Amino acid sequence: MTAPTYAALRQSLFTKLDADLSVDVWSPKAPQSDDGELLTPFPFVVIVQANESPWNTKSTRGLDALVQIDAYARTTATDSAESLIGNLASQVREALERQPLTVTGAHWVTTELESIIPGWEDNGKTRRAVLLFRVILDETGA
Repeated sequence: MTAPTYAALRQSLFTKLDADLSVDVWSPKAPQSDDGELLTPFPFVVIVQANESPWNTKSTRGLDALVQIDAYARTTATDSAESLIGNLASQVREALERQPLTVTGAHWVTTELESIIPGWEDNGKTRRAVLLFRVILDETGA
């Protein structure tokens, strides 16, 4: 058997979020113009990166990944960026926290929210929430 990979995990996260959320999901970044302006409607979510820690015992191998998912929102005519980003962060959390993932070549163990860090982008118009999830996988059939 082979150890689980981040590529398979990222595909699983993309599939899950794309199915569960009513906003665009991108990975590893949202499309941008040459001058850096985002070319996707707000709000949206980006599966940014993961810090991977493969592990190995005498009987099985696995992956402990700390995954960063960024949520973006801007104020609309009816909603503030703060309320939109709060709602979107809650939706991402509900979609992933302790929810089973189907990862090719791996057995999902758990997905736990580590933190949510709200902030503003440098342009002053865009609200961002950085969500960090710990995902633990082991070999299929282990």
